[in-house]
Amino acid sequence: MITTAIALLITIQAPQQDSTNPTKLSASQIMSKVFSRYASAQTISGTVKMSQTARDVTVHINTELQYERPGKIYIHQARDGSHPQQWLLTSDGREFSYDRPEGAFGRDRFVEWVSQNGVDQKIQDLYMAAEKSLGEQNAVLDIAVSQPNRLKLLLKQWATLSYDGRVTVNGDQVHKITGQYRENVDLPPAGTYEIDVSENYDLVRYITDERRVFSVPKQGAVELNLHTEWDSNLQVGAKVQPNLFRVVK
Repeated sequence: MITTAIALLITIQAPQQDSTNPTKLSASQIMSKVFSRYASAQTISGTVKMSQTARDVTVHINTELQYERPGKIYIHQARDGSHPQQWLLTSDGREFSYDRPEGAFGRDRFVEWVSQNGVDQKIQDLYMAAEKSLGEQNAVLDIAVSQPNRLKLLLKQWATLSYDGRVTVNGDQVHKITGQYRENVDLPPAGTYEIDVSENYDLVRYITDERRVFSVPKQGAVELNLHTEWDSNLQVGAKVQPNLFRVVK
């Protein structure tokens, strides 16, 4: 399933050669290497920091991610601002737990077996089981966890894919990839995105700029410019902390 998503990237997106790219790689080839790097990772540890701004109001969500394939994962998210909140997904490979989904009834945390109906769920399955119990699922997490359906959706949101050469991000040289972005694949593009990739094909930063329509009380439909950045320092092959996988009930 992972290789299908990677093949889809190479097939759907037309290669974009750029004379400023010494490696002669196209944007799609660079991203396929990124997908492959995370899909083959046995362990990952680090953080993803999201910053989203609209009308001069900024909200942050910080995500701590750690996993050890096939079935151990830890995701902790914290949002600041006027409505702070935290979310937690943990799995020790035998059981996993997550916050009660919005609109559901029962305990504050739901606990399930990793093995269900004779099938051992993988970290990408647990990630999707907690889909409605996390503060956000974003492109960086989707790629890091290598969830096939989320990757396919991501590829559809990237209406175009172009290589823009090398730029400096946080003092390091990275590959810059840009294109037109669409939140809903059934609508025309209404924004742009930027992906910054290290020389080792680590995902360093992901940015989207888009026009979105929101329903605001007493105002009705309001169109806003939405700028979102995700900064990642996820380390492939990092040593994990076993205690973080403890199932919190």
